[in-house]
Amino acid sequence: MSAPTELVAFVHRERPRLVRAVELLLDDRAIAEEIAQEALVRACSHWERVGTLASPGGWTHRVAINLATSQLRRRRLERRSRSRIAREDVHHGPDLATSLLVREALATLPAKQRRILVLRHVLGWTAAEIGDLEGASPEAIRQHLHRARDAMRRHLEPSDAREEHTDVR
Repeated sequence: MSAPTELVAFVHRERPRLVRAVELLLDDRAIAEEIAQEALVRACSHWERVGTLASPGGWTHRVAINLATSQLRRRRLERRSRSRIAREDVHHGPDLATSLLVREALATLPAKQRRILVLRHVLGWTAAEIGDLEGASPEAIRQHLHRARDAMRRHLEPSDAREEHTDVR
Protein backbone atom coordinates (compact mmCIF):
# COMPACT_ATOMS: atom_id res chain seq x y z
CA MET A 1 0.00 0.00 0.00
CA SER A 2 1.50 3.33 -0.98
CA ALA A 3 1.03 6.61 0.88
CA PRO A 4 -1.10 9.34 -0.68
CA THR A 5 0.93 11.83 -2.72
CA GLU A 6 -0.06 14.75 -0.47
CA LEU A 7 1.13 12.83 2.61
CA VAL A 8 4.52 12.10 1.05
CA ALA A 9 4.89 15.76 0.05
CA PHE A 10 3.82 16.82 3.54
CA VAL A 11 6.45 14.62 5.22
CA HIS A 12 9.23 15.81 2.90
CA ARG A 13 8.26 19.46 3.47
CA GLU A 14 7.72 19.32 7.25
CA ARG A 15 10.50 17.01 8.42
CA PRO A 16 13.40 19.51 8.06
CA ARG A 17 11.30 22.28 9.62
CA LEU A 18 10.35 20.05 12.55
CA VAL A 19 13.95 18.96 13.15
CA ARG A 20 15.16 22.59 13.07
CA ALA A 21 12.47 23.82 15.47
CA VAL A 22 12.99 21.02 17.99
CA GLU A 23 16.77 21.25 17.75
CA LEU A 24 16.55 24.93 18.65
CA LEU A 25 14.50 24.00 21.73
CA LEU A 26 16.63 21.07 22.87
CA ASP A 27 20.06 21.85 21.45
CA ASP A 28 20.40 18.18 20.51
CA ARG A 29 20.20 17.17 16.85
CA ALA A 30 19.78 13.41 17.44
CA ILE A 31 16.87 13.80 19.84
CA ALA A 32 15.34 16.48 17.59
CA GLU A 33 15.36 13.99 14.71
CA GLU A 34 13.72 11.32 16.90
CA ILE A 35 11.02 13.74 18.04
CA ALA A 36 10.38 14.94 14.48
CA GLN A 37 10.08 11.32 13.39
CA GLU A 38 7.60 10.57 16.20
CA ALA A 39 5.50 13.65 15.36
CA LEU A 40 5.40 12.64 11.69
CA VAL A 41 4.49 9.05 12.56
CA ARG A 42 1.57 10.38 14.61
CA ALA A 43 0.51 12.65 11.74
CA CYS A 44 0.68 9.74 9.29
CA SER A 45 -1.24 7.47 11.67
CA HIS A 46 -4.05 10.00 11.85
CA TRP A 47 -3.70 11.40 8.32
CA GLU A 48 -7.37 10.97 7.46
CA ARG A 49 -8.17 13.51 10.17
CA VAL A 50 -4.94 15.55 10.21
CA GLY A 51 -4.93 15.96 6.42
CA THR A 52 -8.30 17.71 6.56
CA LEU A 53 -7.20 20.30 9.14
CA ALA A 54 -6.61 23.90 8.11
CA SER A 55 -2.93 23.45 9.08
CA PRO A 56 -1.67 19.86 9.22
CA GLY A 57 1.82 21.30 9.67
CA GLY A 58 0.64 23.29 12.67
CA TRP A 59 -0.85 20.17 14.23
CA THR A 60 2.36 18.24 13.66
CA HIS A 61 4.51 21.06 15.03
CA ARG A 62 2.30 21.19 18.14
CA VAL A 63 2.86 17.45 18.65
CA ALA A 64 6.62 17.93 18.21
CA ILE A 65 6.70 20.86 20.64
CA ASN A 66 4.74 18.83 23.20
CA LEU A 67 7.20 15.95 22.84
CA ALA A 68 10.14 18.36 23.16
CA THR A 69 8.59 19.90 26.27
CA SER A 70 8.27 16.43 27.79
CA GLN A 71 11.92 15.84 26.97
CA LEU A 72 12.89 19.09 28.71
CA ARG A 73 10.81 18.11 31.72
CA ARG A 74 12.58 14.73 31.89
CA ARG A 75 15.97 16.46 31.67
CA ARG A 76 15.04 18.82 34.50
CA LEU A 77 13.86 15.90 36.61
CA GLU A 78 17.10 14.02 35.94
CA ARG A 79 19.18 17.07 36.93
CA ARG A 80 17.19 17.50 40.14
CA SER A 81 17.52 13.82 40.97
CA ARG A 82 21.28 13.83 40.33
CA SER A 83 21.65 16.98 42.42
CA ARG A 84 19.62 15.49 45.26
CA ILE A 85 21.59 12.25 45.17
CA ALA A 86 24.85 14.22 45.24
CA ARG A 87 23.63 16.21 48.28
CA GLU A 88 22.56 13.03 50.07
CA ASP A 89 25.98 11.49 49.38
CA VAL A 90 27.60 14.52 51.01
CA HIS A 91 25.21 14.54 53.98
CA HIS A 92 25.05 10.73 54.17
CA GLY A 93 21.24 10.80 54.33
CA PRO A 94 19.21 9.06 57.02
CA ASP A 95 20.38 5.88 58.68
CA LEU A 96 19.18 2.50 57.44
CA ALA A 97 16.63 1.98 60.22
CA THR A 98 15.00 5.36 59.53
CA SER A 99 14.98 4.68 55.79
CA LEU A 100 13.23 1.36 56.37
CA LEU A 101 10.63 2.95 58.64
CA VAL A 102 9.90 5.66 56.06
CA ARG A 103 9.61 3.08 53.27
CA GLU A 104 7.23 1.03 55.40
CA ALA A 105 5.12 4.11 56.13
CA LEU A 106 5.07 5.05 52.43
CA ALA A 107 3.87 1.56 51.56
CA THR A 108 0.77 2.09 53.72
CA LEU A 109 -0.33 5.12 51.67
CA PRO A 110 -2.71 4.92 48.72
CA ALA A 111 -0.74 4.87 45.44
CA LYS A 112 -1.72 8.41 44.44
CA GLN A 113 -0.69 9.93 47.79
CA ARG A 114 2.56 7.96 47.73
CA ARG A 115 3.33 9.12 44.18
CA ILE A 116 2.56 12.77 45.00
CA LEU A 117 4.63 12.65 48.20
CA VAL A 118 7.63 11.17 46.39
CA LEU A 119 7.37 13.66 43.52
CA ARG A 120 7.26 16.58 45.97
CA HIS A 121 9.71 15.56 48.68
CA VAL A 122 12.10 13.22 46.92
CA LEU A 123 12.22 14.71 43.44
CA GLY A 124 11.47 18.31 44.41
CA TRP A 125 8.56 18.94 42.05
CA THR A 126 6.24 21.86 42.72
CA ALA A 127 2.52 21.42 43.34
CA ALA A 128 1.87 22.95 39.91
CA GLU A 129 4.21 20.47 38.18
CA ILE A 130 2.61 17.54 40.00
CA GLY A 131 -0.83 18.94 39.16
CA ASP A 132 0.08 18.99 35.46
CA LEU A 133 1.16 15.36 35.65
CA GLU A 134 -1.84 14.24 37.70
CA GLY A 135 -4.43 16.38 35.94
CA ALA A 136 -5.32 18.20 39.15
CA SER A 137 -5.08 21.73 40.49
CA PRO A 138 -2.12 22.72 42.68
CA GLU A 139 -4.62 23.18 45.54
CA ALA A 140 -5.82 19.59 45.18
CA ILE A 141 -2.20 18.40 45.13
CA ARG A 142 -1.45 20.35 48.32
CA GLN A 143 -4.50 18.73 49.93
CA HIS A 144 -3.24 15.25 48.94
CA LEU A 145 0.19 16.16 50.32
CA HIS A 146 -1.32 17.29 53.62
CA ARG A 147 -3.27 14.03 53.99
CA ALA A 148 -0.24 11.95 53.02
CA ARG A 149 2.00 13.75 55.52
CA ASP A 150 -0.60 13.26 58.27
CA ALA A 151 -0.81 9.55 57.49
CA MET A 152 2.99 9.30 57.50
CA ARG A 153 3.19 11.11 60.87
CA ARG A 154 0.59 8.79 62.39
CA HIS A 155 2.46 5.75 61.10
CA LEU A 156 5.89 6.99 62.22
CA GLU A 157 5.06 8.32 65.69
CA PRO A 158 5.90 5.99 68.58
CA SER A 159 3.21 3.45 69.47
CA ASP A 160 2.72 4.93 72.99
CA ALA A 161 1.97 8.33 71.43
CA ARG A 162 -0.59 6.65 69.14
CA GLU A 163 -2.29 5.10 72.16
CA GLU A 164 -2.50 8.53 73.84
CA HIS A 165 -4.25 9.94 70.75
CA THR A 166 -6.76 7.09 70.69
CA ASP A 167 -7.51 7.32 74.44
CA VAL A 168 -8.34 11.03 74.32
CA ARG A 169 -12.01 11.62 73.60
